[in-house]
Amino acid sequence: MMLHSVEKDQLSRSERKLPTALVKRSIATVFAALLASVVAPSAWGPVNAQVITNYPFRDSFARHYQVERSPRIEIKGGISGPVTVSSGQTGMVDIEVLRTAATQSELDCHRVRIDHRPDRITITQVQFDRRECHTIRASQSLKLQVPSDTILRVSAIAGELQVTGPVQSVTALSIAAHVNITAAGTVDLVSLAGGLSLGLGGASPGSATIESVVGVVELDVAERRDVEIRISSLQGEITSVPPDFVRRKTNDGYLLRSGAGGTPVSISSINGDVVVRRR
Repeated sequence: MMLHSVEKDQLSRSERKLPTALVKRSIATVFAALLASVVAPSAWGPVNAQVITNYPFRDSFARHYQVERSPRIEIKGGISGPVTVSSGQTGMVDIEVLRTAATQSELDCHRVRIDHRPDRITITQVQFDRRECHTIRASQSLKLQVPSDTILRVSAIAGELQVTGPVQSVTALSIAAHVNITAAGTVDLVSLAGGLSLGLGGASPGSATIESVVGVVELDVAERRDVEIRISSLQGEITSVPPDFVRRKTNDGYLLRSGAGGTPVSISSINGDVVVRRR
């Protein structure tokens, strides 16, 4: 049974889709602003290194919330460390938060805020508007255990996003590091600066839309024989396609189809290779 319930982005597909030549420049601009508002330049190592998360001053806490069916969970506001989402109990969301900073004063400059209602949980990073807090060396990381019918939306985070699920749907916008999703019903991913690994075998996918990515897009189709992948505006190669897929050239790119198709996967504006494999 396909799962179609998902919060749609207010912008239309045509408005969100970026010309291929602008993908890398646009994502770089977004994340320069994001990181400047969250951490000092010294919080990063060399170019393209991961965010530093092992600062000596740290604070952690855990929260447990009862939720209704199909809860909406939104993570936003410049979370700078990794976000991991895994399977939890029905009707319950468990959240672990770790904050770190280079000094105690910098740790005191930010917090992670959780707003809870039975149908929705919102998690944001708040940096205090004080002179000494304008530029800090700090990070926040999240671990969530969620029900399988969760509708997840993540935006503007600097660390890696990992969803082992299963969840009903994932919408991810403006992610600076790698995105790894192994079990989600429907995925809608836009502006990823660190590449993508997406598994199609861990849930009953309704569809997958992937737009504006810098880095390799890796699709694991597992044992599925009903996948239709449309690729357009690609600056890279299509590699490692399983032998049962039919590959055709289209007006705007390529069509890869296994069997009669069925599960639609749309990939557009990619600066990197697309790898399709069975693991």
